[in-house]
Amino acid sequence: MTAPWLSGAWIEAAAAELASIAGPPTLTGVVVIEVTGGPDGDAVAHAEFADGRLAGSGPGPVPSPDVTLTLTDADARAVLSGELDLAVAFMQGRMKVAGDMGPVLDLLALSATDDVRSLRDRVAHLTEA
Repeated sequence: MTAPWLSGAWIEAAAAELASIAGPPTLTGVVVIEVTGGPDGDAVAHAEFADGRLAGSGPGPVPSPDVTLTLTDADARAVLSGELDLAVAFMQGRMKVAGDMGPVLDLLALSATDDVRSLRDRVAHLTEA
């Protein structure tokens, strides 16, 4: 199955892949991801983590997230393709962060693992061009 980039179906399929990966046990909280400037406008999704695992997710924002991450569409696609490391996006100010840095640091650590590199490949194959 493939789905349009950042559509509800795409978010659901990507979350199903992410659910198979364990992050640091301190990864707990609600993260909102905003992608700006896409071909269909801005997109927002949320993910809830508990003890290093994805506990829930979906399209749209949630009230009072622990942290909000904002990337441009081009940078989000570059992260997904592996052309841009998430930590580099953060350090260069290409990923804006508002809120608690704890989940961000855990996500940055998780993003550097082989599991996430494999996940990026699987999710890229789910994405319609």
